Amino acid sequence: MMRRMLWHLRCWQRKSSRPMLAGSLLAALCGVAYVAEIAPLEERVALQRSGIEQLHIAQAALPETPAIQTPVEQLDSFYAFFDDDDIVPTVLERLFAAAARENLNLPQGDYRVAKESTGRLARYEITLPVKGLYPGLRHFIAQSLKETPALSLQGVSFARQAVGDIGVDAQVRLTLYVRRTEEP
Repeated sequence: MMRRMLWHLRCWQRKSSRPMLAGSLLAALCGVAYVAEIAPLEERVALQRSGIEQLHIAQAALPETPAIQTPVEQLDSFYAFFDDDDIVPTVLERLFAAAARENLNLPQGDYRVAKESTGRLARYEITLPVKGLYPGLRHFIAQSLKETPALSLQGVSFARQAVGDIGVDAQVRLTLYVRRTEEP
């Protein structure tokens, strides 16, 4: 069977001219290139188009961008981010609850109010001596900052009493920014 196919191929080669053979070979190569390269690219283009269409649908669902705000409106929206100063006891309860969840010991903290002469914000500077395991301390800080967006970490200092101690003694300094209820 194979001999017969080769014989037919040689006969066809003798009857055909060189340009016809070159054209046939070129057509066969184009077919292989289409199957190997272009068809997969068409699939990728179709996927990209469907992704673009989904993005257009998602963009249409978004609310329109707000109008340009005046500086006074921008300042008011900035202050609206912060809670009133009556939230401080709730934030402290959250801090102690987060420490309890991580099995940390908070003996006693230091709390100071720093009111600025200008502006509508007040700062509560919180210093907490914390004793416990280092991973628990890291998770406590991360969870506290996540639960209260207006809380910022000012610094942490670590100490170990002995080389073999598993736990650490840390001094965590946090600042809570709140909106003052009384005007300056």
